[in-house]
Amino acid sequence: MSIITNIKFSIGEKILNSKMKKISRKRGIFNFTNAKTIGIVFNATTQKSFDEANNFIKLLEQKKIKVTSIGFVDSKEVRDFYRETLFMSYFSKKNINWYGKPRNERVEMFVNQDFDILIDLSIINEFPIKYISVMSLAKFKVGKQTENEKYLDFMIDISKKTETEYLIEQITHYLSMINIK
Repeated sequence: MSIITNIKFSIGEKILNSKMKKISRKRGIFNFTNAKTIGIVFNATTQKSFDEANNFIKLLEQKKIKVTSIGFVDSKEVRDFYRETLFMSYFSKKNINWYGKPRNERVEMFVNQDFDILIDLSIINEFPIKYISVMSLAKFKVGKQTENEKYLDFMIDISKKTETEYLIEQITHYLSMINIK
């Protein structure tokens, strides 16, 4: 990373950390049986990552869960294979400010939704996706295990196989197993 990129990243992290302290959300523990709404944030830069997220969404919809998703495209333009619908939207680099905060009406709507579960499918640390995960008002936030991160309620260790498909398998496994009384 260049010095300028490091400075932007540091400023963005400080701003996000101060905002995180002010977030008030109802917390709870949910599984695939009692969750009625799930929000999914993911990297949608490649056709493969789009397809993996889309297949996961279809699986959740088969479980009669209402799913809303938002994908970050790490380029200036959104490619042709994206199908934007009422419940699936995208934003690109042209929709983020100088330090990486998403500036998009759909992002604002997404983070303000009161999901039962937010699932962060990101494998690498991308500030726009992290911003959405941190700012989300979801009751139960799930994603991959990272060091020194306090915004997720349930983290899954994927250090043995750092792939989106494996993360989805693990999320499916654990959120099917959690027993809520």
